[in-house]
Amino acid sequence: MNLVSLIAAFVICGLIVALLYERLCRLSELSPSDVLPFLQKIDLEVLYGTFHPEAEEMLRQKLPPAEFKEIQWKRFHLAIHYCKLLTANSRVLQGWTLYGRRQTWQQFSPALQDTVIELRNHCMQCRAAAWVIRLRLQWWLMRMRLFPWAPAPTFTRLLSSGSAEMIDFYDKVRESAELFSLAYGEDYHQKLMQVL
Repeated sequence: MNLVSLIAAFVICGLIVALLYERLCRLSELSPSDVLPFLQKIDLEVLYGTFHPEAEEMLRQKLPPAEFKEIQWKRFHLAIHYCKLLTANSRVLQGWTLYGRRQTWQQFSPALQDTVIELRNHCMQCRAAAWVIRLRLQWWLMRMRLFPWAPAPTFTRLLSSGSAEMIDFYDKVRESAELFSLAYGEDYHQKLMQVL
């Protein structure tokens, strides 16, 4: 067995173990009381500013190229961080919809059932969009390290990959979660809105 085959086998085994761990040890169903501690607060203003191309243009014009690349490097890391937060919150809320469908589905009105289905769908859309954007950003970080002489990638190109849609999906996730939370009382609704 040559070295390349050994490395490939090791990587494949590592991926299989990671996927098995994720599948076997995940929290797939979350009760309403489980949701609040697992959600992470996201500052929407900073989220919008991180992905907005106008801020990038201003930085590009004001800073020397080397300094702009360093700032852009940090902005890419911040954007990846926000993609992970959006994914985590969407996963938690999607787990809550699973609980609602398994435990209390018959008690919900048809309108509330539609809200739960919308919340689940928006969560899946947000997670998928965040995954695509995060992969693109990680590739850009790798590209910046491998080809330091090339110009820094731009957030404007992320618009065509769906960064604006990702944020719109998260807005819809928040709106649907707000409506769903009303089924658990005003006190729960207020607590959820403070966390979201």
